[in-house]
Amino acid sequence: MKTVFQRAIVLCSIAIAGTATAQPEAAPTWRAMTFHDFRQPSANDVLQTIVWPDVIASANAYAENELKRPLNGRNALTTALSSTYQLGDRTVIISTALVRGCDSGANSSGAEIEPSICPLRIVVMKDGKVVSSKAESGCYVDHADKDLPEKNRADSSYTQFDPKTGAIAFRTVVGGKAIPACQRTYTIN
Repeated sequence: MKTVFQRAIVLCSIAIAGTATAQPEAAPTWRAMTFHDFRQPSANDVLQTIVWPDVIASANAYAENELKRPLNGRNALTTALSSTYQLGDRTVIISTALVRGCDSGANSSGAEIEPSICPLRIVVMKDGKVVSSKAESGCYVDHADKDLPEKNRADSSYTQFDPKTGAIAFRTVVGGKAIPACQRTYTIN
């Protein structure tokens, strides 16, 4: 006759064996992109130094030369959304920036909020160096803001990364609804 302790070990072994078998892999989850405001220059910010330096320089030149606004050591208003993923020893960054060249749709006071179609960049880095990069377009929505209409305070762009296929899915939600034109899939090189 088995002791209580022996029965407990057998039950634990069966439970552990049961959890080790045929567990489905979790599907990648959607992650809200992080908002970045580049007005404060940073030599340590990868988005400012590697992903978007040309966009920041262009915005600065426009502000100082065309608008005649001194920046006094700061950057012109430039914002971006980004997601970062680790893939072994590589870092994958997907980012979209709100720039003057974005297709921003309707902007009258009675218009509904729409996403802007803006430049999107995917950069893969290893040991602090870019090993591949890709330029695409993607949707940008303003970061959650208490001044937005209530239905738009949770608007955001989202990414999902599948490390097995190297695919990055991208979607944008405005007013609680996914925008079909913003649903895209990109692959890393």
